[in-house]
Amino acid sequence: MSTTPDIDTALSTEILSHSSAAKENTRQSLASDVEAFLKQGGRIAEVPKDFRADPPRKPENNYGRGSI
Repeated sequence: MSTTPDIDTALSTEILSHSSAAKENTRQSLASDVEAFLKQGGRIAEVPKDFRADPPRKPENNYGRGSI
């Protein structure tokens, strides 16, 4: 059973996007974007690893508060 050309192209594109060459191109692009950002006066702030945007809340006991 053969696949259609569109599926073959999609599979080839997906495989190529996960190749080491594609990843290296992405790394180089990201590095040049970061360098340009820093040259324009941009700053990079490091966020602590334990930082949470939505801190955990104390569980609420809502048992029996709903309408019947």
